[in-house]
Amino acid sequence: MPFPTLTSLTSLTLISVPYHVGLRASPIHRSRVSEGPDYLKSAGLLSLLLSYGQQHNLPLPLPVHQLEIPPVEDTFEGEIGRTFELIRRVSLAVTAARDAASFPIVLAGNCCISVGVAAGLCGSRELLMGREDGGDGDGLGCVWFDAHDDYNVPDSMISGYFDSQGIAMLAGECWRGLMATVPGFRPWLLRRVVHCGMRDVNEVERERVEGSAVLVHLDVDVFDASLGKANPFACAGGLFEEDITGCMAAISERTIPLAFTIASFDPLCDGDESAQRLAKLSVKAVEGVLDGLRRRGLFRSSEQ
Repeated sequence: MPFPTLTSLTSLTLISVPYHVGLRASPIHRSRVSEGPDYLKSAGLLSLLLSYGQQHNLPLPLPVHQLEIPPVEDTFEGEIGRTFELIRRVSLAVTAARDAASFPIVLAGNCCISVGVAAGLCGSRELLMGREDGGDGDGLGCVWFDAHDDYNVPDSMISGYFDSQGIAMLAGECWRGLMATVPGFRPWLLRRVVHCGMRDVNEVERERVEGSAVLVHLDVDVFDASLGKANPFACAGGLFEEDITGCMAAISERTIPLAFTIASFDPLCDGDESAQRLAKLSVKAVEGVLDGLRRRGLFRSSEQ
């Protein structure tokens, strides 16, 4: 059964989450993926969104709402507590956007913020109505672009890197107590998660992925390292421009995207030339999804 408001997009909402495990970059906290959201906005994303309606002759302007999730470091202790509070806040922001017929575009330092995006979609009025009407209200899918599996759980993770557990969190396979505090969260079926670009995994991680019925968001390190290093974990064997544009076209043709996340982009990792190149590709990916929504006629005036 179709959801009644999926065809009613009247605006765009740009949600910025400029943190790494709840912290901004500083001389003490040196991870710079928290600087990715602001860099992407200034490198062309914000101008694309602000001009999109006029550029494509939409009947009326397409408003862009901007929201930055407030800092959490003064009120929540530790990377786990801080990160989960961000996830909760993002969930509420995404739900509010979808309930206002707005398409959320989330810029995050960490990949696991997409868990909050997913929960926010599940908590939105359109999906809740789908369940009440007897439809498959949980029939959401996710296309996760990443060089890494992001399917670790605490018992199997040997790196200690908290942001390597996003898909396992999405599936409800770890941090169950804290996940229950995220508004709207419902575990996703792994068969509805499509993973693109995974290549940098160890044998323990590979065994978990291959046993989950998943071959296996946009982590910028999905791009091939020859285009530039998106973060310290970038590696060879990734996607190129034609790959990402083709993927976005296919996604838009076969599905109706409900939200878009870009994460884990360190603009200082490999020099400004590489950062500009990767930012351009990321912006192009967003444009591809918006083009698909436009071709389907999903943007309309709020007065209609």
